[in-house]
Amino acid sequence: MKHEVLVVDDDAKIANMICVRMKKQGYEVSSVAVGKEALQWVEHHHPVLILLDVRLPDISGVEVLQEVLKRRPEIYIIMISAHADVQIAVECIKHGACDFLEKPFELEAFDAKVNQIFKRIVLEEQVAELKKELGASYKFKSLVGSSPAMRKVFHAIDLAAKSEVNVLIEGESGTGKELVARAIHAASAQKEGAFVAVNCGAIPDNLLESELFGHEKGAFTGAVARKIGKFEQASGGTIFLDEISELPLALQVKFLRVLQEREVERVGGSGAIPVQVRVMAATNQDLKTMLREGKFREDLYYRLNVFPIPIPPLRERKSDIHELFIHFVNKHRNGKVPVKTDEYALKQLEEYAWPGNVRELENFVERLILLLGDRKLITEKDIHSLNGMEKRNKVEVPATEDRKKTLGETEKVILQKALEDAQGNVTHAARLVQMSRDTFYRKMKKYKMQDFPSYRRHAHLN
Repeated sequence: MKHEVLVVDDDAKIANMICVRMKKQGYEVSSVAVGKEALQWVEHHHPVLILLDVRLPDISGVEVLQEVLKRRPEIYIIMISAHADVQIAVECIKHGACDFLEKPFELEAFDAKVNQIFKRIVLEEQVAELKKELGASYKFKSLVGSSPAMRKVFHAIDLAAKSEVNVLIEGESGTGKELVARAIHAASAQKEGAFVAVNCGAIPDNLLESELFGHEKGAFTGAVARKIGKFEQASGGTIFLDEISELPLALQVKFLRVLQEREVERVGGSGAIPVQVRVMAATNQDLKTMLREGKFREDLYYRLNVFPIPIPPLRERKSDIHELFIHFVNKHRNGKVPVKTDEYALKQLEEYAWPGNVRELENFVERLILLLGDRKLITEKDIHSLNGMEKRNKVEVPATEDRKKTLGETEKVILQKALEDAQGNVTHAARLVQMSRDTFYRKMKKYKMQDFPSYRRHAHLN
């Protein structure tokens, strides 16, 4: 389909030159000379781009810009200005214009700006079309992405939802493993039942058995009443065990029996209790390496790994960053007018490695929204002003060729960055990566990070 473009300029020579050039490139172009006529035209047409002069005979281009975006915020607008009006054009960008051209402009510069915008328009249309194709996959609003890697994930979700087999979701911290598990549950036969999530790394080892399987009154000191465990709570639905690699070996044996027999025994209890539950687990560790090291049972691994779903890190699906960024901006704008992102800001976002993956991107957007205020355009300067993005872009994240080492090494990088950002305060660092303080300490010990300089200096703060 042809894209409609509107030129608003009372200089007939410039308007005609733009129209001729854009028609040659296959666009459907119209032109008007006054602001009020432009507003009327927009009411009856669907332009994707407007080239708008700052000075018009009746109302100002600034007024036209604001009124158009109030009615149709999705339209891209490039301001056209004489040299004396450049400052006004710059102000227009704060009100939502995506760029400006200064008269007289070179045709090559004109083509470059217009082509860049149409690349973004085409991308948005492709994303919309993919959402239609994927259908039910997109009903999970927190799962965003249209890259080939994410389309594989959506396909795997659809397949897993049609069966009741155990699922093992693998991926780095912050990639959205729990979201994938919830998506499978919501599309499965168990959707009317409970979805119970358990973070195995956040619960002390001596309490984990009771947490999973429950206990009887008097089973141990402090057991003043019977407690129903997570497996019983999830009966008829789904239990999701995150950080399954943190499950102690002794408890792995009992967990294996639950998977085999589909029954649990409460701590201090004498009888087995049947449970009908779908089991999904997730890990950011390489379980095959843990098998060789004797840290994870082989029989349990194969019981869990019936249907594996690997989640790619954000740096391996950079084409999703723009879509994710806009999704989080809209989510945290609380219904305010949508904002646009200039091409230089987008480039910075795509060049950054995002060691904290989607979770880090969303946290970044939350801070950015506070900085943005009521402005409607996100610029490269906005991106740089938060946590020194230029400097952070130079952080080297381990390559992904050696999959056996990558997960652990990348997690260590994330923890180190969190400690740097928190100036060595472990409590604050744990909060940055949405991890419990106990889990953060355990992982510091695992990666031998007790000698981390900032931690030594500030450990007393915790």
